[in-house]
Amino acid sequence: MKNIKLGCGSAWARDRFEHAVELVKHGNIDYLCFDSMSEVTMSAAQVAMMENASTVPYDPYLVERMRPILSDCKRKGIRIITNQGWLDPVAAAERLISLAQELGINDLKVAAVSGGVLHQAVADMDINFIETGEPIAHARDRIASAETYMGAEGIVQGLAQGADVVITTRVADACVYLGPLVHEFGWSFDDHHAIARGMIIGHLMECGTQITGGYFADPGYKDVPDLANVGAPIAEVTESSSLITKLPETGGLVTEATCKEQLIYEVQDPSAYMCPDCIADLTRVSFRQAGKDRVEVIINEAGRPKTDSLKVLIGLTEGYTAEEMVLFAGPGALARADLTKDILRERFKKVDLKAEEIRMDYVGMNAVHRESTPAPPDDPYEVVLRIAVRTSTRAEAEKLRKEVDPLAVNGTYGTGKWATMSPGSRVQPVVGLSSALIPRQKVPFIMTLHTTTN
Repeated sequence: MKNIKLGCGSAWARDRFEHAVELVKHGNIDYLCFDSMSEVTMSAAQVAMMENASTVPYDPYLVERMRPILSDCKRKGIRIITNQGWLDPVAAAERLISLAQELGINDLKVAAVSGGVLHQAVADMDINFIETGEPIAHARDRIASAETYMGAEGIVQGLAQGADVVITTRVADACVYLGPLVHEFGWSFDDHHAIARGMIIGHLMECGTQITGGYFADPGYKDVPDLANVGAPIAEVTESSSLITKLPETGGLVTEATCKEQLIYEVQDPSAYMCPDCIADLTRVSFRQAGKDRVEVIINEAGRPKTDSLKVLIGLTEGYTAEEMVLFAGPGALARADLTKDILRERFKKVDLKAEEIRMDYVGMNAVHRESTPAPPDDPYEVVLRIAVRTSTRAEAEKLRKEVDPLAVNGTYGTGKWATMSPGSRVQPVVGLSSALIPRQKVPFIMTLHTTTN
């Protein structure tokens, strides 16, 4: 019986690099899958390109991740699936071809799956924002990015054409795992139970070490061994069984509990998990410990047919933000921090700071839960005052630093300024995220094949 092994090379753009290397060396895997996305990835890439035209339109870590493994993957027959193509998978594929030629890899085939990048077109598609019901056309001048969550069909097509590497634009995270399973087992995209099974396996794998103990550990409640060396997950899939494990001799653990937490991660309705290629019912999933760090995934006819629409994530420019920190220590630290807040409020009036939002929080005291944070039993010995503003223009946001830096000589005694000598601006553009649904027939994918020349 065919047993396909899929390894997780990364769970997001800035995940550890060593996982992929270890899996290629020791995992005996068939596919190495990389998720390089978060909700803000594409919008952040658009902003970076607006700020610096020389910024590459794909994951800037693409070459750094692929250089140590590309030769070994080709030699061992390990096929790579990655969504590191971001805004321009063709440019990413061409860069991989040049890397392969540099490394002396012959006959490397790279499939680029493009489509769904709609920031030039979405305002003319007569669709509305989900969150407000307002027409997207009304926000035309503020659109920084618009990307569709594509399905796995382009990945399957690339594999069918013999690609050693498939690199995509935005696809649903789990699709980098679904695509190889559809290809290997010959599943039809009309078989929604099979597709849901693949999506669920992909959903369990997509966040990498979250299913092997990362983001799970809670000392004294959920202890995880050797978390500093946590191992990346491996999915072992046959026509009739699915199992999650990891490399032996690595840190972390794979248990029913780690799998259950990942199953419901970032899920709104577990009975109707909306995916591009199906709707998956996660309530029809259970787990069984099958050995040390081995958990069987039991999926019982969990699929429903896909919807007629796809989700589009739209980044809208929302001005600028700036953040500063001021440190206090010793007796009376909190009183001095409170006085500093009063000073800054008066200074903001004096310089006529026009801000949509101003926040002043104490890091470690109320910066996360804010008003619901219980009062400390005693005055703290150390206080970090965080001040943040959101403004419509860069010039207004720059006013924050011009008022915080002078506190070094104009504020209370013992005022410690965070990075007073740091040059340049720390103002950042803000991109807010909204969403819409678009008929799937309006968003075709394009697959192109690129090959090294001998």
